[in-house]
Amino acid sequence: MPTAHEVILVRHGESLANISGRFAYQIWDPPLSPKGNAQAQALSRWLARLPITYLATSPLKRAKDTIKPLADEMGLEPYILPQLVEVNLGQWDGAVLDQLRLSDADRFRDWMQDPETSPPPGGESILTVGRRVLSGLDQFLADRPSGLTVATTHADCLKGTLLVVLDAPGHAARRVLSPNTAMLHLSRGQSGRWSLRLGTP
Repeated sequence: MPTAHEVILVRHGESLANISGRFAYQIWDPPLSPKGNAQAQALSRWLARLPITYLATSPLKRAKDTIKPLADEMGLEPYILPQLVEVNLGQWDGAVLDQLRLSDADRFRDWMQDPETSPPPGGESILTVGRRVLSGLDQFLADRPSGLTVATTHADCLKGTLLVVLDAPGHAARRVLSPNTAMLHLSRGQSGRWSLRLGTP
């Protein structure tokens, strides 16, 4: 039977992709900006007071850079979880958002209205992202003793995960704000069911 776990999913700090307004999935792996590095340090100071058992991260540099100060402080090695990677952006990977609004206006508008029924061409829907994040966490935690995991990931990963846990429709993602270093606190009970945990850790 699965053991109980808590997971704090954290969006990465501000990256060069955020500053430039450009999508970054596979063809570009940007680092954090100076502001993002400061956010990672502040995040570490806040989270290091918690009884953290495991650290995990998306394989992308901006997520790994975000968790590094906490890893150094706690003396823990982050596990690389491929399932925490950015949403697959398909043909839009690397595109500048302002240009995309003009060059692919209809599909961009549809995606902005509902990222579930109108994902990027060749890319992932928002609920698919949430299901793969939770599946990756299930696999990671399956044979590990109970504890608290902090995992760095990406904005749509937080949104998709929240919607799947709450059994909410994909279009509701556009009502969820996920700023840099935003956190989503989840609990996984012995039944294996995921729940949203409200309040501070």
